[in-house]
Amino acid sequence: MTKLVKNGIFVIRMVYMKKTYKVAGHVLSLEMPDGNVWQQMKNLVPFEIEEASPLIAFRQVENLAEQAPQPLLVSDDEGFPMITIGKTENGKWYFTMAPLNNLPVSCNCVASEDFSEVDFQIVNPRQAVFSINNTMMLVFALRTATLYTLEIHASVVMKGGKGFAFLGKSGTGKSTHSRMWLENIPGTELLNDDNPIIRITDGVARIYGSPWSGKTPCYKNASVELGAVVRIVRAPSNFTEKLSLTQSYACIFPSVSAYRPDRKIADGVHNTIVALVTSVPCYNMHCLPDGEAAKVCCNTVYGQEDGS
Repeated sequence: MTKLVKNGIFVIRMVYMKKTYKVAGHVLSLEMPDGNVWQQMKNLVPFEIEEASPLIAFRQVENLAEQAPQPLLVSDDEGFPMITIGKTENGKWYFTMAPLNNLPVSCNCVASEDFSEVDFQIVNPRQAVFSINNTMMLVFALRTATLYTLEIHASVVMKGGKGFAFLGKSGTGKSTHSRMWLENIPGTELLNDDNPIIRITDGVARIYGSPWSGKTPCYKNASVELGAVVRIVRAPSNFTEKLSLTQSYACIFPSVSAYRPDRKIADGVHNTIVALVTSVPCYNMHCLPDGEAAKVCCNTVYGQEDGS
């Protein structure tokens, strides 16, 4: 910020900084006051590029012009961030969020109808990093849903130029299974541990790292062809089960970040999942949380137990 003297009174003027990023081939810009928050956003650094025309432009503002509407959706699952989604009278999207459902709102934001322009207001400065990351992650999923792009809740490893995405309900052991690969399958590398991006171009599915990786600080600006999607299912023994197209669709659908009541978003997600399951095999991995499970899975999706 800078201080100016006007009529003998100090006037504080905020100095804004703008940076541009590319995530899964989509360009984003972020504009907010210069200061310590930028230094804390290290997860964005690997994705920074020279200034370019953004698909989504994010801008921090002191106040929002629109009034908060009645929420259309409240996502307040215990242990997860609270998010509300509503529509303003002029057709814009209005979001609020908090770190948990029992904590005060930390951020409000308004997005244009097509999610290309987003103004966000930080209500709790202590939660600024959480608020900015979750605003970007949420709007990215909604804006790109019609562009054959899926933001999914998964843990992903890379091996031999292919990526393998592990899905499942919270607590089923997605991250644990990735760790078993890292510890037992030579040449394995973690791509992302919570929110990777799948994008289909010319019928080929690639999976990308993102600036958002949950509790694991894995922010890799890299991508590989998606080799398989694997749903982790806790079981007393280790074995794989190949899924049909219908089963594959049902496997992937719950893990996709989207706002399904909106027809355009829902159609976009549907079309992308259909393209995905017709080009990439999907499996259930019934398993224990051990190294043998990683070897059995690798033998199925990669072709060799030791990954060599």
